[in-house]
Amino acid sequence: MKYNRIEITRSEQLIDITAAIREFVDQSRLKDGFVQIQVPERTAAVMISINDDWRLEREFFDKLNHLMPKYDGMKFTGWTTACVKATIFGPSLQVMVSSGTLMLDKNQSVYFVEFQGPGERQYFISSFGTTLAEHEEASMPEELALIFETRQAYEAEQQQIAEEMRNEWRLREANRLKQEAESRETVVAENDTDGD
Repeated sequence: MKYNRIEITRSEQLIDITAAIREFVDQSRLKDGFVQIQVPERTAAVMISINDDWRLEREFFDKLNHLMPKYDGMKFTGWTTACVKATIFGPSLQVMVSSGTLMLDKNQSVYFVEFQGPGERQYFISSFGTTLAEHEEASMPEELALIFETRQAYEAEQQQIAEEMRNEWRLREANRLKQEAESRETVVAENDTDGD
């Protein structure tokens, strides 16, 4: 088992702890089994979510606080709301490990979630399962590799669509600017004609 301290700097915070979990899996040489993350805190939880959207933290707390606000009118709800939020997401999480690899998509991470910071918090990591042989190396399971390949193809398609949209916008903008310039030239020409 490994004990980890984490420093919470804001009242609500998502902290990606995936690297620490991967390090634990590597150090324990876990081959096939589960890694368990446990949060012994009343206002914190652990969850898996996306890691490829910079708006995640803001939108996560905005939406959650819309459902369970910290204030009931002008009255602060105290620790209760933070504790309920932590209870909903849960104080523990198991992640499968296969061939020494966490079974997470490349766009997924494990997050420590704090609902009533700041302050120092802690979480524990443990594992159960088989270990890699002395000279055996971790490898990506075929099933996970297929997910990664599918994700890369999807991302390439999304990038292509985004580039096509940017090109279309540039073309429309160029046409709009051209029409505005022609319009100005027409107005100037008409004003010149009226002045003569």
